[in-house]
This record gives sequence, structure tokens and C-alpha cells, in this order.
Amino acid sequence: MANISSLPLGRQWTTTLSDLQLAEKAPIASDNRETYIFELDGQLSCNSDGDPLVAAAGSNNSIKIYSRNRLTNVAHLKGHSETLTGIRFGHRNPNLVYTSSRDGTVRCWDVRAKKSKAQQVFTGYPGNKFTSFDVNCTDTIVCAGTESVGEDAYIIFWDCRSTNLLGAYKESHSDDVTQVKFHPTNADALATGSTDGLVCVFDISQRSEENALVTTLNSESSVSRMDWCGANSEYIYCLTHTEQIMIWDAVESTRITKFDDIRQNLGERGIEVEYLVDCFYNSSLKTLVVLGGTHSGNLRLLTVGKEVLHPVNTLNGGHGSTVRCLQWDNSTESLITGGEDGMLSLWTKEGKIEELSKERPQRETRKVRTMHAEKLPKKMQRLKIRHTTKPYKKQCDATKSQQRDITMQVQCDNAKTVQCDNVVVHCDNAVVHCDNAVGQTDNDNAN
Repeated sequence: MANISSLPLGRQWTTTLSDLQLAEKAPIASDNRETYIFELDGQLSCNSDGDPLVAAAGSNNSIKIYSRNRLTNVAHLKGHSETLTGIRFGHRNPNLVYTSSRDGTVRCWDVRAKKSKAQQVFTGYPGNKFTSFDVNCTDTIVCAGTESVGEDAYIIFWDCRSTNLLGAYKESHSDDVTQVKFHPTNADALATGSTDGLVCVFDISQRSEENALVTTLNSESSVSRMDWCGANSEYIYCLTHTEQIMIWDAVESTRITKFDDIRQNLGERGIEVEYLVDCFYNSSLKTLVVLGGTHSGNLRLLTVGKEVLHPVNTLNGGHGSTVRCLQWDNSTESLITGGEDGMLSLWTKEGKIEELSKERPQRETRKVRTMHAEKLPKKMQRLKIRHTTKPYKKQCDATKSQQRDITMQVQCDNAKTVQCDNVVVHCDNAVVHCDNAVGQTDNDNAN
């Protein structure tokens, strides 16, 4: 049984959260055009003038950099040609910000540069569309997840220092990789989530995908948000597109708690929540907090208990429509939210901002496990992974469903193709799973 003592689940002392009020607002587009805010991230340490920065990814494919304390725009970065799917500041060099896009690139920018031009561009394989990404805690590895092509979804790795493509995993997920999250202090630990319903945990110091896969966790639904949490980041939380919440012990691979039908359950208690934005771990309270909202822009903060979600604050006036993302800062205990109304909203204790600029508290010192250069894998082999749990099956058209349903195994035996209910599947010494399989191979035709 998992020990949950370091992740308190229950009613907590929530004075800080209950005191949060709107302090500042800023539009991401100065010309009043409709621009959604997709993703947010904040610096882990201050820049030279002591004012931390926050980066916002907009639906116009551009990145805006703001001072976190007053939401003053300090930089505007352009270069991506398609939708942005992620944004991340460097850990060791907070002046670097990384972005991913469906245009098939991950770009690295220096916020101090006068010109709006990426310092580095990471590219994958032809046709890749990146749906998520992250940078490990030592700024040595960039990893991005792709949109699926057929049954293949890639997790691609690069060397940060040279932009060299190190390799890819392609067998762990069968659908779009929606989340890629490195562990905050272990440079080799990686968690990924997908619309196939699986959350996979890897040790990327291993030389093959088969050996790297540590555990597979099944959310039984499409993964929307996911990250590490807990005092030592030993747990993983997951939000699904069906508004479920799950928490796992990543060490023991056991599920600690699960919340189904959140909208209905909260509604019965008189709490209006139409969707979940994301979660964050409050280090002072030592508890996981979830942010929910309504499509009119009202927000609710709730702490995650073992069996119930506890409402602690209502955040109104910051947005006029759906909120897409958040960024919580444990040092100042302040929250920034971004939404489809194109607004950034800063929430602080009693709505005050002057205290944030006077002195930024020292962040809690955490030991980082370093990945040495000689340990970087030169080539990541692509091997078949046999999951201990079945991937979540989305409701889709009959033909696609028939190809994915696992009801019969057909051994190819060196055949080039196998026919599965009028669908020809190409294989090479592989076991093909299909529904109502004819089981006829090229060898059979030859006979």
C-alpha cells in the first residue's frame, strides 16, 4: 500500500489560497484581436534586475514575455508558423525560453537578445507535429511528443547543447502524446501522457526504450494534463479530457486516489465547475490544488483530499471566458492565469503587488541529479513494448475501431501483409492485433 504521508490528502490550512485576489490584468494582444493564451511558464530564478519573468504562448503563434509582478510586456518573440503547444524557461539559464509547435520545431530563445530570432532550432523526423515538450532539470536534454501517424506516436530527444537528434521512442504510446514532463530534480526521469489513456514513466539513462520504460499507468481516459507533485515529486497527478483527477505513487506504481464525475459531484454541493484547468502543488501547505472554472471566466480553487475536493476560494473578475492555463509561484505564493479572452490575470494575497517586487524569497534548495555528458545515449533503440495494461480506446469510426480492438492475434511469420477485416496491415515479424481478423498472410496466398 502506498505511503501518502508526504502528500497530505485532506482539509488543509488554506489561508494563503483563500486570501488570493485579483491584482493585475494584461491583454496578450495590444490590437484587441482575438488571441487565446494556450500555455504559461515562469522563471525558476530572477533575471538581473530582480523581477522574474513569465512567458505566454498565444494562438497567433507568438510568445510574449512579461514581468511577473506587474505584467509589463518586456519582449515579443516570433518564428513559429503553426500553433504553439508548449513553453518552458531554462532551469540553469533562466534567460533561455524554449517553445514547441505543430510546425515540427522546438525553438530556444534568449530573452535578452534585441532581435526576435531563435538561438537554436530543434527538428525531428519529416512530418512530425509536436504536441508537447519539456526540458530536463539540467538543461541537457529536450524531449517532445508528437501527434500520432497511424498507430505511431513519437517521443523525440535532442542534445540541448548541439541540437543533435539523439533518438526516439515510438512503441510506448499509440495516440497523440499530450504531455511530456521531466522530473524536477532527476534529469533521467521522464513521464509522458497520451490520448491513448496511458501515463508512461521512463528512465532515459537506459539505452533502449524497452529497458527505459519503468511503469505504465492507465487513466482509462484521454490525458489532458499531468505532472509530478509531492514534497519530493514522488507522485504523479493526471487530469483527463472527461474531467477526472487521478494521483499515483510513481515509485510503487499504485493509484492513491481517483475522482470521477467532478462536474456532477461539485454541482450537487452547489459548486459550479464546468471544466478543470490544471493542478499545482502548494509547497507551504504540502497539498495538491486544482483550479476549475466556468466558461464565463469564473474560477474555483480546490484542495485535493483523499475522497473529496475542498473549495477554498472563488476567483472572479480576471477573465470573461474559458481559462486555458495557469502558473503558480511557490516563492511568492501568487498565481497567473491565461484564457481564451486573451487576458493574463495575476492573483496575489489580498490583491497586493508591491510586496512581490521588494524582495523575492529564496526558493527551497533541492538537490538535482545531474546527467553527465558521457551518459547521454548515442542512439535510442526502437523496440516493442508489451504494456501490462490496455490503452484507453477512444470512440471513433467503425473502421478505425476495428483495427484497434484486441480480440484476436495473427502471427505474420515473415509475411509482408495481413488482412484484418478488409484492412491490409503491414507487418514484419510482428504480432498483429485486429478485430474479426481473416488471418490470411502472403504465405497463405502463395500456397
